Amino acid sequence: MTGEGAKTDRESKTQALARAGAASGNRAIDLAAAAALRIRDAVLARAFGTWAYGQTLRGPMPDHMVLYPLDLRPGRTSKADALFQGLWFLPGGQLRAPGASSPFAADPPSERWAEELHGFSWLRHFTTAHAAGTGDAARAYAQKLVADWIATEGEWHPIAWRPQVIGRRLTSWVANGALIIDGSELVYRSTLLRNMARQARHLARVAAMAPAGEPRIVAAIGLAFSGLCLSEGHKRLKKGTRLLCRELDRQILPDGGHVSRNPSAQLSILLDLLSLREALTTRRIEVPKPIRDAIDRMTPMLRFFRHGDGRLALFNGSTEGPEGAIDAALERDDAKGRPFGYAPHSGYQRLAAGPTGLVVDAGKPPPGPFSHEAHAGCLSFEMSVGRARMVVNCGATKVLGPDWEAASRATAAHSTLVLADTSSARMLRGRLSRALLGARIMDGPRRVESRRNENEAGTWLDMTHDGYAGNFGLLHRRRLFLSATGEDLRGEDMLEEAPPLRALPWQRGYWTRPPADPGFAIRFHLHPDAKASLAHDRSNVLVMLSNGDGWQFRARTAGGECEIAIEESVYLGSGDTTRRADQVVVTGKVFRGEARINWAWRRLSTRNAGRVREADAEVPELPDL
Repeated sequence: MTGEGAKTDRESKTQALARAGAASGNRAIDLAAAAALRIRDAVLARAFGTWAYGQTLRGPMPDHMVLYPLDLRPGRTSKADALFQGLWFLPGGQLRAPGASSPFAADPPSERWAEELHGFSWLRHFTTAHAAGTGDAARAYAQKLVADWIATEGEWHPIAWRPQVIGRRLTSWVANGALIIDGSELVYRSTLLRNMARQARHLARVAAMAPAGEPRIVAAIGLAFSGLCLSEGHKRLKKGTRLLCRELDRQILPDGGHVSRNPSAQLSILLDLLSLREALTTRRIEVPKPIRDAIDRMTPMLRFFRHGDGRLALFNGSTEGPEGAIDAALERDDAKGRPFGYAPHSGYQRLAAGPTGLVVDAGKPPPGPFSHEAHAGCLSFEMSVGRARMVVNCGATKVLGPDWEAASRATAAHSTLVLADTSSARMLRGRLSRALLGARIMDGPRRVESRRNENEAGTWLDMTHDGYAGNFGLLHRRRLFLSATGEDLRGEDMLEEAPPLRALPWQRGYWTRPPADPGFAIRFHLHPDAKASLAHDRSNVLVMLSNGDGWQFRARTAGGECEIAIEESVYLGSGDTTRRADQVVVTGKVFRGEARINWAWRRLSTRNAGRVREADAEVPELPDL
């Protein structure tokens, strides 16, 4: 296929995914397909757990690991210390395994937690602790945990032997091979290698059955690593890279974003691809072109999502990312180019001027199968000044339980307009539906439009979404202007009457009668390091950043001043802890089917940061596009 033909093919797939995303509701066909897959998986699980199937996994035993590939996810000695103490705080929940008790014998708090435990990605913390000079304690404990797993789950386990879990485990074991193999006894070493080959043979049969999205890529990469790093695995390497190339073509969009629109998934996949590329190069094996092309597209997109502090923006289930991981990925970017301004296929905009940078969500929710972590944050934005974050979204957590996770996905947890305390996208709620389809987005904005204009004065964005059209008959329009100096951000949020929409049978909200003159709130969540104070007359807010900058916020409606308040918020950017924060909230009511609010963030000079300048007494109008 020619380069132009390949581009056209990718764009057509992107359009197909976009159409799927627009109609990713709770449909009977989705439930029927999911039920069929559940039945298939249940039948196969019974078969896989039998003695007869186990005999089919016998085969040649690898006599050594050919290569220990580099793990680009940095480990932390503090995490290793916590695991030593039996504190297993993993995505999906928290568990304490006191003393020398094995975490594999405990009741897992959730399936996600169990997958993380059996995936062994936490081994890197012990590798870091061992390298930091903990003696043989880290190595001995890591080898004990591996031996415990082989003894209890090495034959079969319904969660531990899922394809994506095997893929992550094999990747972790080979990457930390020096920790779990070097200096070990012969019996342990041969048992470990034999069991790895057993897992790899099973994975070769089921990798393509992993759930859609990142899990299937993880399974494919694990299969490729098993073929690359075990002495008898050359056939698996070919099969794994073939599946990986197919999934990259399906999941990585032309602008380099992942179909889930999750920056954390973007980073995780890129780290694995870079590690695989380096391992293939070390073995003097040609890197397949689809892998090279995916890396070349994904790396600039990673720069796109990076704030001034070097960490990720918080959209659609993303966290800030493991400390040092982004730098480790970008150090391997030969181009080292500046991030671009618009990612049309991923649905994001980026504004940058002077010290200020904004990342804006200007896209529809991802297609249903890829939306299990997606948020209702359409038209939300994050803003950093130098290395200090100012306006943020709340982020996401996978450790604090389902209630926290649901709250973090709501529109109110994002820096955008919220109408009548209602999210602009709705997640599946029915017990049966969630059991079969997961917590995917059922319904959300079907039309999201954005227009961008740049000249010597600055950059304008004009965006609209119809996520409130069904329940309220209103469109949300947001206009942003960032001056060329980066010291003046102006915004305008409007609610306008939506054109009539044709309701679909599963979208019950489109049949409801809109309430009269609902209230709204425009939220600007602040980073915990940003300190806010409200003026005595409640006309403006002064925010002091950790870098010493002062920013003033003002807002008004077409009919005069509107209500400005500072309320409590919470920051979940690390993914496993909560930090208290503030949010600036502008409230008002829709009047006769419309509303318009102008607001502005203006940087104050260092000398005058403690007081409001006379020139800032009014909210400036947005320049014309």
